[in-house]
Amino acid sequence: MKYNHDRPLTDFNQQLLLIRDAGFKPIAVSQMYFEDTFVFKTPEEAEKAYRTLERDTKEQWVGKVVGWWHGEQDFKKEVEKYERENDGYSKVLVYWL
Repeated sequence: MKYNHDRPLTDFNQQLLLIRDAGFKPIAVSQMYFEDTFVFKTPEEAEKAYRTLERDTKEQWVGKVVGWWHGEQDFKKEVEKYERENDGYSKVLVYWL
């Protein structure tokens, strides 16, 4: 079995710094479908972080941090789906913070 990416946690440092500086507390980071993926305790926090750092409430591009934004439970379901679609060939590498 191999992981879906081989990036070290340090690859995410710049994005995590921006997210934390904006007042959000991600609990995990990963990469899925070639996109950086940020995980928060709740879907509401994930949505608020997205609206602050990627797109504002008027759907205007902000673009400070780009990726997938998930609450913890939704993320776990997405990981299961991803791994199932890959027939166990690839496991999602998650850095829990």
